[in-house]
Order: sequence, then C-alpha cells, then structure tokens
Amino acid sequence: MIRVSIKMAAAEMDKEDRISYLPRNVIDRILELLPVEDAARTSILSTKWRYIWAMLPNLVLDKPFCKKVAARSDCVFNAIVDKILLQHLGDVLKFDLDVSAVQCPDIDRWMLYVTRNGVKKLKLNMSKDSTFKVPSYIFNCPTLTKLKLFNCVFKPPKSFRGFPNLTTLYLEKVTFVSTTEIINVSLVNLTLMHCNGTQYLNIVSAGLKSLYYCESHCNLDLNCFINCKKLTYLYLEVLNYSTPAERLTLEKLLLSLTTLEKLTLCSQELELLSAGAVPKGLPFTLNCLWHLHLGVDLGQIGQTYYALELIKSFPNLSKLEIWVQGRDDIVEADLKYIDAQTCLDRPLNKLKDVTMHYFVGSKAELFFIKLLLARTPSLERMSIEPAGSLEEWNIAIELMRFPRASPKAELWYLTNVD
Repeated sequence: MIRVSIKMAAAEMDKEDRISYLPRNVIDRILELLPVEDAARTSILSTKWRYIWAMLPNLVLDKPFCKKVAARSDCVFNAIVDKILLQHLGDVLKFDLDVSAVQCPDIDRWMLYVTRNGVKKLKLNMSKDSTFKVPSYIFNCPTLTKLKLFNCVFKPPKSFRGFPNLTTLYLEKVTFVSTTEIINVSLVNLTLMHCNGTQYLNIVSAGLKSLYYCESHCNLDLNCFINCKKLTYLYLEVLNYSTPAERLTLEKLLLSLTTLEKLTLCSQELELLSAGAVPKGLPFTLNCLWHLHLGVDLGQIGQTYYALELIKSFPNLSKLEIWVQGRDDIVEADLKYIDAQTCLDRPLNKLKDVTMHYFVGSKAELFFIKLLLARTPSLERMSIEPAGSLEEWNIAIELMRFPRASPKAELWYLTNVD
C-alpha cells in the first residue's frame, strides 16, 4: 500500500513538473535568458537538470555578471569563469564575454578554450584603456562564423590571409597596428566603428553584402570595396574627409555598386559629393536601390541640390528617410529654387513612404516637403518627426494645405506624448 502511494505521489509530481518535459531547445533558450548564476542553480533541481546547464551551447558572461562577480575580487572572478568552462560539457557554439568594467589577465586562456571547442559566434568586449592583442588562435579558428571585438588591438600573424569561414565581422574601437589584408570569400557583413589605423586595412571579399563604416576621419581606402559586386547595404558616416580626391573615390564606389538596395549617406558625404559644380543628372543610376537614408543640411543649397539629384538616380526608390542636420535657414533665392518643381524634373513614381526626422519647421524643410508631396504620385505616407516642441498646430495646418500628387497620401505628424 505504501509503495502504491509513493508511485502515485511521484506521478503527481511529474504531472506538475511541465518544464522538464519541454523540448530541449526550449529549455536551453529559457536558461540562456536567465542570469548566469541563476541558470547554474538549476543543476540542483533534480537529476534530470543536473547537467542541462553544463551542456548549454551558448555561454553569455555579460557586463552585469562580470562586474558583480569581480566586485568580490579579481581572483574570485577568474576562478568562477575557469569553473564555468571546466564544467562545461560539449561544444561552446557561442561565447560572449564583456569585461569592459573588469581588469582581467586570463582572457587568453579562455579564448584558447572556446576556439578549441567549436565556437562559431564570439564576442569580446574589453575595457576602454585596454591594449589586449587578439591572440593568433582566434585568427586561425576554423569554426568561427561571427566575430565581434571591442577595444582590442588587431594584429594578425604574418601567415594570416583571412578567416576561413567567417561571415560576420564587427569591429568597434579596434586598433590596427600594421598592414592587414583580410581575404574572405565567405565574409558577408562588415562593420567598422570608430577604429584606429584603418589605413592599414585591406578587405578583399567578393561576397560582401553589407558594409557599415563610421569614423571621425576617412582613413579606410574605399577602393577596396569597388569589386564587391554583391553589396546590397551601405552605411557611410565620416565626420571629416581630408582630400578632394575622396569625392571621386566615393562616386566611383557608388557607380560600381549595381546591386545596392539600401544606402545611408550623412551630411558630410553630401558635402563632399556636392563640392564644386553638381551636374544635372549624376553619373550613376542604381536600379536595385529601394531604401535611402540621407542626412541633409537643408541650410546648404549644395547639399539640398545633390540630395535631389541623388533621389532621382534611383528609379525604384520606395522608402526615403531624411535626417535634418544643421539649423540655419537658406536665403530667399535658394528657397525659390526648391519651391520650383523644375528642380525635381520628373516624378518619383515608386516612392511610397517618406519620413523626415529632426524637423524644426524651417522654411527650407517646409518647401522640401511641399516639393516631395507634389512629385510623388504613389505616396502612401509622409511622416514628420519634430526635433522638439514646436508650434505644432500652425505647422500642421500649413503642411495639410500642401497639394499632393497622390490621392492616397497620408500626412502623419508624430509628436512626443509625455
């Protein structure tokens, strides 16, 4: 009788323990969303759970965890990370380590461990004053497909010719100290943000599809991307261009990217491209491009004119975003130029969605919106996002009065609700 009662009680407990019977991939995902220490505690729940945490393929040691543990002492932090890796069973497919708030001397040992245990996605975030040199075994790791590095020194071994299977490379505040050639047939996504020494970098990847480049000075030679015939996304934001020759390089790059679908250019790029006489009709037409982000100082007639010529160069453009930069209004003669529809001498037949960010209600902005409304017969939505509090009612009334080429066009004035 007692045995029957025990079996019934065990059966009742199994019915209540529904989590243990979830698919393994679901359990893994639940544990990955928990803080590391809480996920580790699940190993004492039952015999079924004893090794689940130790077999997680993704290990995320984020900044809050590392900072909390290191607050006890550096030795304790090193010992806990060592224990996590030593107790792990199976491959570590993903390893995120954020020691940006920790002084840590043992990173080499941990990087060696994960590169020998099948890591595919690796993220390493060092402290701002770090001089940590990326170890050679990361460069030679055959399983690596995604690499994200922050605040490191990027100096590959002399034998390095490229990551064999890497598809995504994200480098932020990374320093290149010598000539580095990355030849990667497999590289698809490349991000370079606020790096130093990019003049030493040469990227050769015919399969590259996405390039995001953000710097204070244009040290990277953009010529190395001219042969990237599969590029579909390009983001450029450089605060300072040093030579006029960079204009020709940028135009040459845009001319070569026949497969480009999404393009972001900031006002510095438009300032460079509009230097000197802007031809009526640009030397390139990108038929695949459908989404355009432009940072435009509408107080500079050269940028405004080039922006309009640029918009006309994309016959299949369906989504346009304008980020208003600069706050000085332009002179009356230039306003008359924008107000004349001849500056946009053909309709934008495919354009359906327009958004203007950081709108302040200047005459140049109003005239620019009026021009777009008049030359977009397929427009469905025009969104205006103000930079701050404006005399919203009066401006909204003025915007509503502008004639529209599209009978379906809706005007959205997006205000912040406190």
